Amino acid sequence: MEYQHLTTPAIHFGFFGRLIVVAFCGFVSLDAYTQIVDDADGLLQSRLQAHVEFLADDLLRGRQTGSDGHNIAAAYVASQFLQLGLRPAGDNGGFFQQVPLRSAILVPGSAKMTIAYGGSETKLVFVDEFFMRPDLGRKQSELTAGMVFVGYGIDAPVLDYNDFEGLDVDGKVVVSLTGQPENFPSEEGAHFASSTEKARAAARHGAVGLITIFTPRATDLYPWERRKSSLGMPSMGWLNKEQQPNATIEQLRAEVEINHAAAAVLFEGTGVELSALLEKDLKGVPLNGFKLNGTVALRQQSEHETISSPNVVAVLPGSDPLLRDEYVVYIAHLDHIGELRADRANPQADLINNGALDNASGVSVMIETARLLARGKPPRRSILFVAVTAEEKGLVGSEYFATNPTVPVASMVAAINLDMPVLLYEFADVIAFGAEHSSLGLSVRQAADSYGVRLTPDPFPDENIFVRSDHYRFVQQGIPSVYLVTGVSALDGSTDKQAVLEAYLADHYHKPGDDLNLPIHYGAAARFTRINVKIGEIIANEATRPVWHEGDFFGRTFAK
Repeated sequence: MEYQHLTTPAIHFGFFGRLIVVAFCGFVSLDAYTQIVDDADGLLQSRLQAHVEFLADDLLRGRQTGSDGHNIAAAYVASQFLQLGLRPAGDNGGFFQQVPLRSAILVPGSAKMTIAYGGSETKLVFVDEFFMRPDLGRKQSELTAGMVFVGYGIDAPVLDYNDFEGLDVDGKVVVSLTGQPENFPSEEGAHFASSTEKARAAARHGAVGLITIFTPRATDLYPWERRKSSLGMPSMGWLNKEQQPNATIEQLRAEVEINHAAAAVLFEGTGVELSALLEKDLKGVPLNGFKLNGTVALRQQSEHETISSPNVVAVLPGSDPLLRDEYVVYIAHLDHIGELRADRANPQADLINNGALDNASGVSVMIETARLLARGKPPRRSILFVAVTAEEKGLVGSEYFATNPTVPVASMVAAINLDMPVLLYEFADVIAFGAEHSSLGLSVRQAADSYGVRLTPDPFPDENIFVRSDHYRFVQQGIPSVYLVTGVSALDGSTDKQAVLEAYLADHYHKPGDDLNLPIHYGAAARFTRINVKIGEIIANEATRPVWHEGDFFGRTFAK
């Protein structure tokens, strides 16, 4: 007997079910019934813990995309789906959708950046002063060109904004600041301020390269020093039918980030100090573009390899003849960032980025969400569960699935993303990034209310989280989506949750410390799972599919 069904508010027993519960309670005391409830939740916690401890074990070596460790993790998730009675929904009647990938590694010592002006040259230091990722499109790239400063490098007609207006960047390298104007709407602005959209804008205007100045404002959110941990890590992109990486723009021959502390050399002889531009960025003062005087020489070499890595896809079939061909989609990324390069100074250092919270926790919640939904009353719509690969490479696996889905794209009515729930304290609220854009917000609020949990508006608008995780690839296909995470309030009212979150981000996020030594709170994981179950039940059983709010930017931009 699955006792958790007796205690899940989403289950509707009907007359005979209520009669059984009444009879059952007549044979046991209230204390005994309470013990059964506690035992059921305890079993859920134990299952969640078992999943996390397997997926974050050193055996999997950090689940790098394309690695044996990731393949083991994918096989584990597929076996769990099979045990639950879910149907395979990958390729060729199986649970796996193989994602064809190009992997690129930067050849050590090959990244060079030199600024020439007034007869002198300044060579910048790789990693300390500038950073260049491997090139997916070319094994060798070399570029020498003039430069133009283009503010933030954004061209957004829908927001009546164009940093390129009046500037000739044809054949030039454009130089821009990270981020977006302060008065931009945060999420819509974040779409246009993404590296992908900035690259597309630069190419449309004729640029051949990009230099992005990493500002103090950006450093507060993502310290420059973190780039050191990505040395030796591969970049990846999925391959299209022409066997070319889908995300590459052939016209752009080099893309570089430069630390603001080293970027003043770009502005020599212009009469404009970089410090003044950075001050305007901090104060939200508009930036004007202008031609720079020097030239920049950029070069690098990359080693390419063709690999594949699986998304794991399963379906819980719906029961309604009219709705079962529509799908509610749960997403959680299975990959992490693998291993660091060996530290010669400290050969005993832990090199494995286990990814316990990022994202063994989210995958574990998805598996148990599937279990509870599969054991409950059959949903009217079908429910699709997708453990995606290569999230850490730029949402690559989710983009491949959303672009090449194993069910018709128009049949996917909603996507719910489970990425890095911070399960380090008993939360009193949840955050659903994107809830304000569609009717999904009401469904999430209803589910949270049923567990006495508050739905908190986005407390981090400056971080533009809505466009930074796997659900956004579904948004780009016009599918209403939310990204649910544990909130910023603690249930006990005394835990300093801000300190807990800041310590995790500073000391553990994308580091070997995100491991099983963390004090993961599996009681919080169980509550988070049950809320996600309720969200899925509400969406799957509603008579009408979710809709974008009238006039919403993402609905206007992407809905088919």
